[in-house]
Amino acid sequence: MTWPERIILSAYLLAGVVTWLLFIFVMVKGRKRMTLLHRPGFSLPPDPPLISVLVPARDEAGQIEQCLQSILRQDYPRFELVVIDDRSTDGTGEILDRMAAGDRRIKVVHLTHRELPQGWGGKSYALHQGLSQAAGQWLLFVDADVQLEPDVLSQSLAVAVKREFDLVSLLPRFVGADFWERLLQPLAGAATSAMFLIALTNSNESKVAFANGQFLLVKRAAYDAVGGHEAIRGTLSEDVAVARRLKAAGFRPRLGWADGWASVRMYAGLGEVFRGWSRNFYVGSLGRPWRILGLLAFLAVCWLSMFVAAAWGIARPSAAWLTAAGAHFAAMTWALVLMYRWSGNPWWNALLFPIGAAVLVAISVKALWICATGKVQWRGTTYTRGTLRQA
Repeated sequence: MTWPERIILSAYLLAGVVTWLLFIFVMVKGRKRMTLLHRPGFSLPPDPPLISVLVPARDEAGQIEQCLQSILRQDYPRFELVVIDDRSTDGTGEILDRMAAGDRRIKVVHLTHRELPQGWGGKSYALHQGLSQAAGQWLLFVDADVQLEPDVLSQSLAVAVKREFDLVSLLPRFVGADFWERLLQPLAGAATSAMFLIALTNSNESKVAFANGQFLLVKRAAYDAVGGHEAIRGTLSEDVAVARRLKAAGFRPRLGWADGWASVRMYAGLGEVFRGWSRNFYVGSLGRPWRILGLLAFLAVCWLSMFVAAAWGIARPSAAWLTAAGAHFAAMTWALVLMYRWSGNPWWNALLFPIGAAVLVAISVKALWICATGKVQWRGTTYTRGTLRQA
């Protein structure tokens, strides 16, 4: 093997093997840093504060009742539930009114006007309206497709008070009902984690801040101090924007895994997964393409290069290149097996990475197209770059 070939092989080993091993190291460290809740955990303070749980719901008739029942089963002693019917047309409002009639803890806010005020994202506006009915010292924002375990609210508040956190946001476990959901949801979630360096949220020294609106518990005083949802009304990634504003103002946001504490089925089937995650990549990047392009570069260097190395080793033939490609495959598969096992999905999905990665590339390309056009559909509303003020 000539010196140029050895240099190329060494570069390939760095990109294809060392990068995946480093990725595993970061995954393990990040998971440890983001494990906030434990059983048994901290005790609640002697006089637990009132928590207002706010749930925005737009055309959620198929799952809103299960979500609210999981909230009503919380063992936390003092909470109220404010549900915002955000212009639903599928019977969601009727379900909410029926449930409110049977439980005095539920307040329903109906938004009836069809058009949003200019410059507002739909979810931000719904939550902003719901806050008029919220009296809690702490606020918990929960999405309508989330299922909570009975002790998650108590433990989240206990951790926040004990460790003096101003925000505790959790990443629920993905629930997949079909092959595509189980294959793609953990993969897209891991891609988001890598693109936004989410584990650094829990470092006071880092400026990185991330939150997940599926479960976001925030101290009311801190939330009001940074302007609440009104201050970030023009962004569709309102959860991340709140966390960034809090951290920039000197508050302490934290992000944690919710394995065994909360679950969510975000999208049903391949079509919804594709459309939903392409929007998420665009919105999370605030309409800028650089993080998405970085993901595509990662896939090209750290995945596709394996096939090139294997083909080169067969064509030569070269034991060194074949061995390097095998080591690349082993390191990559190890990382993927950990990812799928931690998400509660079959580990053997790791062996289907070529399929999952191909769809992930297509999702990224779709997100880049949205960046180029500046036009995105979200919950039945069309947003353009000119109608939103990105935070």
